[in-house]
Amino acid sequence: MAQKTKIQSAVLLCGHGSRGPEAATEFHCLVRKIQERLDPLSVTGAFLEFNTPAISEGLQHIYDRGIRDIIVQPVTIYNAGHTKEDIPEILAQFKESHPDVDLRYGSALGLTLPVIEAATAAIQSVLPDADLEDCKLLVIGRGSKDLIIADQIINLCQKLHEWIDFGDSRYCYFQTSAPLLEVALNQAGQSHYPHIIVLPFLLFSGHLLTDIHDKIDVAREKYPAFKFHIAPHLGPHDFIADAVIHNINLIK
Repeated sequence: MAQKTKIQSAVLLCGHGSRGPEAATEFHCLVRKIQERLDPLSVTGAFLEFNTPAISEGLQHIYDRGIRDIIVQPVTIYNAGHTKEDIPEILAQFKESHPDVDLRYGSALGLTLPVIEAATAAIQSVLPDADLEDCKLLVIGRGSKDLIIADQIINLCQKLHEWIDFGDSRYCYFQTSAPLLEVALNQAGQSHYPHIIVLPFLLFSGHLLTDIHDKIDVAREKYPAFKFHIAPHLGPHDFIADAVIHNINLIK
């Protein structure tokens, strides 16, 4: 009787998690896409909070299958607290109780080429039938006290302007960093660009995305002469799958 091939390693994708069901659905869709492309390498997903399984549970499930080589890849854009501190702490605790496991930890997606391509595709999906010179791009970041993280939105905005060549391109943040979204929307509503293309630079659905849409709805009512076109968040886009796989390959 032929022996089954022993699985040598596995990938655990780590999402943040959300109180809203849509985000978990989008995350699992992304996990399936990556599993299909990395087959026969085993790929599963887990969450830092709100959803199940938790990251520690995901690690244990893999370990219980006899796998001792685990690639742990955060599905995050920013190298912020969750990626730099919270997930590594969970991994350290698991390693302490499972000393025979080899955990290889990836990095946040950042502004790799596939991420920029995903943002570009999202924008292009809502472009109006109008001259780009009549369009103003507004890129919305989460906001952070970490200047390196905040600067990613500036760099993304510059790159998108180079690629698409809008009449004007601006960046803003939902919280913490300046300029804030409300200020940027008011400035857009007083500009001479009739079309405002808005990109929420977020991976998944959630309360933050809902709040962004609510603020844009307020701007629509305040400035009825302008058309606000909201690009979809990046979600389980094929380009995001490319970005995650790129990071996995760096540590395989």
